[in-house]
Amino acid sequence: MIQEIKRLDLAEHIMELEAYGLTVIPPSKSGITKEWVGRLRDAILHTVERRGDVDLSDWETRTEEVPTTAMIESWELMPEDDMFAEAALHPVGLDMARWLCGQSVYLGGHTYITKGQTPGHAQVSEAPAKLGGNLHSDAHGVPAGGDICHECNVSILATDYSSLDDGPTILVPASHKLARAPSPDEAKPGEMQRPCVALEGEAGSIAVWNGFTWHGTYPRKNPGLRVTLVQSYMRSYMRPLHLWREEDLAPGQLDRYPELRKVLALDHPYPFHAKNERLEGYGPFMQAGTDRFA
Repeated sequence: MIQEIKRLDLAEHIMELEAYGLTVIPPSKSGITKEWVGRLRDAILHTVERRGDVDLSDWETRTEEVPTTAMIESWELMPEDDMFAEAALHPVGLDMARWLCGQSVYLGGHTYITKGQTPGHAQVSEAPAKLGGNLHSDAHGVPAGGDICHECNVSILATDYSSLDDGPTILVPASHKLARAPSPDEAKPGEMQRPCVALEGEAGSIAVWNGFTWHGTYPRKNPGLRVTLVQSYMRSYMRPLHLWREEDLAPGQLDRYPELRKVLALDHPYPFHAKNERLEGYGPFMQAGTDRFA
């Protein structure tokens, strides 16, 4: 593993991951060409268009958000285009995931972001002194504590993240060392929120962060879409032994033993296909990541 990190000249980014919980690998190191990232961007946009029945031919100049209806089924992209397979297997992104989550790391899920101009934020040029935005971590449901990275985000930027006006991801450096999700007061803008940094990088960059690193997003002021492929890699143990379904149970069994629904995680939000139908399960699941007794 160390020899591979040296061969790809990623040592600096490994140090940033360990110190800050985040790093951005530019195309000069990722080896991603403009042609490759253009094909990935087209694959994302065409998938959104097919799934959401929307025309995104104006993606470079668009001044409105992508309709919510076009963003509901944003997961399970592999069958849509071979570019998603190429992205999942990209050697630089995969090596970073293996550094954080071990050689047995697997792709737990991937989705896209096509972020348009945020309503009410056009023509605003001055950035606030302190970045706002609600913060969260991605290691959902993992009890706090320890120094093991259970999940990591390997995002490929398909458009430039040049400034705050692009509506970038914002992150809290070194928050991964707390090994927990932010509290409600720490998550929302205010005095309790820790200083954030804005993610910057040109198209073709690979942004990587620890699943415990707190992050959020900033309103987009520029026209056009910010396009990103988000890939969530996980350690091998972040999987159930068995996926229980209601149809696996005997007739009337849930009526006789109602607590089975909770014990068998029948309302758990994960796993799902292109659309999550069990959103009501998120509350208890997220709470388990902040309260060890939840």
